[in-house]
Amino acid sequence: MLSGQWVREEELVGDASCRRYARLWDGQGRTAVVVRYPRSDRRRLARDLEVRAWCGVRGLRVPALLSREIEGGWAVLEDFGKDDAEQTLAASAPRSRLELALRAVTPLAVLAGIPPADLPPWNAPLDRARMRWELAGFELWFLRHRGGAEPPAIVRYWLDGLAEEIDAHPKRVCHRDFHLNNLFFLRSGEIGLIDFQDVLVGPESYDAVSLLEERGMPRLLRGQDRAGWRESWANTTSALPGWRERWRMVRVQRGLKVLGTFARLAAGGDSSYESWLTELARELAPALEAAAAPAELVHFLLD
Repeated sequence: MLSGQWVREEELVGDASCRRYARLWDGQGRTAVVVRYPRSDRRRLARDLEVRAWCGVRGLRVPALLSREIEGGWAVLEDFGKDDAEQTLAASAPRSRLELALRAVTPLAVLAGIPPADLPPWNAPLDRARMRWELAGFELWFLRHRGGAEPPAIVRYWLDGLAEEIDAHPKRVCHRDFHLNNLFFLRSGEIGLIDFQDVLVGPESYDAVSLLEERGMPRLLRGQDRAGWRESWANTTSALPGWRERWRMVRVQRGLKVLGTFARLAAGGDSSYESWLTELARELAPALEAAAAPAELVHFLLD
């Protein structure tokens, strides 16, 4: 049971996992967030708290742990507030958004400074096999289930080559789900991070691509500002020469993977992903053309 100091609880929209979240209030109006795990996943709670501690020690601003009960399957964490980075940017004047968004480079610089060998093996690396497995989700849920189309052999072979090419990119420690809804602009000037439990070793540009190219960011930053953000990221994190071409390939792989995930969640009844599906497919088509993807794949996204 939670401590009696909490007098009010409000359920929050969770992520795509089995975890459940709620905001708590005490008698003085102070808040915290409780995360609950199903009985079958209690061991995962202990592991995720271990990841949280590891990230904090290495300079990432993650929520403080206030209390926990592993056997009960819950933990109470610091509340970063109701407004995530997407809401904060949307409420800002367009001319000031780039300056604000550039603050999100800071945690990426921290991650870039961590030797991949220092990351405990909590999660399998994002290597060729795993990237191809993610693309199989795109084939299953976006092409076959949603579109009713069997991917032709030329598409499957091209996806094989895409995963193999990205596997040769320089490697870094990655947050794994680095997008606006998992970032918070804190009053201290820090960037708060949540949903950090999937941290792994992956391509150098993976997190930066996730932030700049997906969900709300394309609507919030204009093309010139987005180009400026990319250059700042590359300079701040010491990206190796050739990063622009590698960025384009990661953009395609991650975009297709996300389309598969969104299609799966939409098929499960979550209609909130429908608008993201349409928007992402339209934005991704030119990137596929630039990456010499099969015309059949490009046409399907545009349709």
